[in-house]
Amino acid sequence: MADDSLFQINLVTPERILLSGMASEVILRTGEGDVTFLAGHTPLVGTVQPGVVRVVRPETDDARVAVHGGFTQVEQHVDLDAPDAEADANGTRVTLLIGVAELAEEIDVDRARVALEAAEARVAELGGATNRTPGEDDEPDPQLVAAEAALRRAQVRLEAVDASAPATA
Repeated sequence: MADDSLFQINLVTPERILLSGMASEVILRTGEGDVTFLAGHTPLVGTVQPGVVRVVRPETDDARVAVHGGFTQVEQHVDLDAPDAEADANGTRVTLLIGVAELAEEIDVDRARVALEAAEARVAELGGATNRTPGEDDEPDPQLVAAEAALRRAQVRLEAVDASAPATA
């Protein structure tokens, strides 16, 4: 008998299927705010904001993924006839289409720290968003926008790794 609390999750990038299987929860940040998807969630199409996606899986460790934007779709009444599907034909499927994503265990921490330091230095060199006077320049500096995006990517990568580290008492 199928477990009604489980649903199919597919996290796909242009390079590969990063995650595919059953989950009991998927937690992420959308364009509308933080959300937790559970079996039976209302159908939805939305954006995925840069951040850490947490996938709670049955009988295994949670997966943490650093994502850098994309889209999500939640479907209901899906025939989950995949070989590993445990839900019935009235199942839920959550699909995440992500341009760039990394499993926490695949992130090179030293490289991510170097990238963070370089991005912080570049943002500081360009003056950062805090040095702009409202109305001073209606067009954002493309170099500053790129540097701030690099900074956010590095922060997300390190957040995914830190969040996946075992807690110590």
